[in-house]
Amino acid sequence: MVLIGADRPGLLEQVARFAMDAGCNLEDSRMSVLAGVCCISMAVSGNWKTLGKLESRLPRLEADTGFSLIARRVQPGEAPGQAMPYTVDVVALDQVGIVHALAEFFTSRGVNIRDMHTRAFRAQQTGTRMFSANLVIDIPAEQHLASLRGDFLDFCDDLNLDGVLDPIKG
Repeated sequence: MVLIGADRPGLLEQVARFAMDAGCNLEDSRMSVLAGVCCISMAVSGNWKTLGKLESRLPRLEADTGFSLIARRVQPGEAPGQAMPYTVDVVALDQVGIVHALAEFFTSRGVNIRDMHTRAFRAQQTGTRMFSANLVIDIPAEQHLASLRGDFLDFCDDLNLDGVLDPIKG
């Protein structure tokens, strides 16, 4: 389920209560506010009765929150193939196309980007506009790590990015 609308205090509590009152469990969720617009995405679980109850109440949730809502019922997927979770951190002068270049680099190597956070900011000392990105990626087990790491460092050098690729620990 994804909800998008104007941010306000108490919104997350209202949405979480809605799922709980239907008897559903929040399995996974994310909430972010960008430029005053709140986006909440969540995966809820329950039995057929509780999920039906939740679905029947979705129009009311939309009306009560003023949010646009998208909901899809999906079956639990099969476990993905063996993959190693890694984190990628990049900092650079802000420039057009960094996110696209990162996505293209990993996609072309069969690496899935599971999560990404980016932001532009001003450097404290100089006021220069900077960019940072943090990604969580899933590297297929058959991927040669030393080659991927070397290619990533070359990629960063070519685009003048300061980047690191590290395994996620514990």
